Amino acid sequence: MSEKLEKKIFEKPEDLKRHEAYVAWLRENDGDARADLIEFQIALENPKLNREKRFDLELQESRILNEHGREWIGPLADFIMMRDIPGRRFQPKPACAIEWYRGWVYGLTLDELTLKLSKVLLHAPELRMFRSLTLIDPVNASCDYLHEWGLLDKIKALDISYGRITDKGALTLGADRSLKKLKSVDMTGNQIAEEGLAAIQKNFPKVLIDDQNPIIIKRGDVDEVEETKKSDEEE
Repeated sequence: MSEKLEKKIFEKPEDLKRHEAYVAWLRENDGDARADLIEFQIALENPKLNREKRFDLELQESRILNEHGREWIGPLADFIMMRDIPGRRFQPKPACAIEWYRGWVYGLTLDELTLKLSKVLLHAPELRMFRSLTLIDPVNASCDYLHEWGLLDKIKALDISYGRITDKGALTLGADRSLKKLKSVDMTGNQIAEEGLAAIQKNFPKVLIDDQNPIIIKRGDVDEVEETKKSDEEE
């Protein structure tokens, strides 16, 4: 039953009723903590929340994640979480961050991308809603992992800005047809010259370029994570 409900959520993550049905199932099957997390995060989406209520919800969200978060991110914890901090079991490394969406990992900021981590991002069941990736100080090898392991097929938004990517990395990404499926790509502040830019443009025929140095590449106006969430069902 849970797999069917989860599949429906992943097919249309913006459908609130599907999340509510999942919450009801969790409460009937001893999943109150996960149900609470989902409800708190849905409540936090309300822009009209007053400061006091928002603070209270965020405090409860933090408490639940501290107790159960490692379990809910599965093998990803081995790569991005601090260890042996008394009272703080769910503490990401300084350069890492997790963006949640209604109880599921949606976006990640990572300090590096490795072979083992690439496999986790692709196959861990806890990351089935993972769609947005930001890399801190990306290098050409980061582009290799994105390309060789099919990560571009999974994500919708990619931020590899302010790194050390050269034409070599840009050519690798430019050769990946899955680049076309992304809704936004930010390569600002790298070391990409005309050859690499041309390779990226080939897969983004309607690319908007604000300035070639640094380079910002986006498809149309769709450059916000919220927009990628809404468009999941269309892909």
